[in-house]
Amino acid sequence: MPVANPQGILRMESGAMTKKRVYVESSVLSYLTARPAKDPLKRIHQELTADWWERRDEWDCFLTTSVMDEILRGDPEAAMKRRNKAALLQELPDLSEAKTLADAFVERKLIPASTVTDAVHLALAALYQAKYLLTWNQKHLDNIELRFRIEELIRGWGLTPAIVITPERLLKEPV
Repeated sequence: MPVANPQGILRMESGAMTKKRVYVESSVLSYLTARPAKDPLKRIHQELTADWWERRDEWDCFLTTSVMDEILRGDPEAAMKRRNKAALLQELPDLSEAKTLADAFVERKLIPASTVTDAVHLALAALYQAKYLLTWNQKHLDNIELRFRIEELIRGWGLTPAIVITPERLLKEPV
């Protein structure tokens, strides 16, 4: 279970972790519950996401209030499907420190202000000491061109950045 140290930064209690922690971002739940895509690549991503979902118990998976807020937007029927899947994962609250760190991503032009929630996901994954941030969002979260600068900023806060990874790549990682 995460606990805050005097500086407000979360650390895991000793011995509390046995599985690698995975922060599940909203795009994963969207791919998991969407109608089969016509685009062959998207359909493959959906199938890989379903494969990962079947094996999700191999990891300590969680999501946050920000993820829940995102998945409840849009078409009510689709939102209900996403919510039903999300209910099977542990939901952790957003932390005020995440907003401050997210603002730093935006100030440094690492994440556009219009997608500040993506910055919040990066911050929360680090604050909750996730090993992985699971996503299909390769524009902002899994952006190879900005990854080093994003990780450098997170380390500057005394945190360890989560490895941003797709379900496909996570399935290939040793558990």
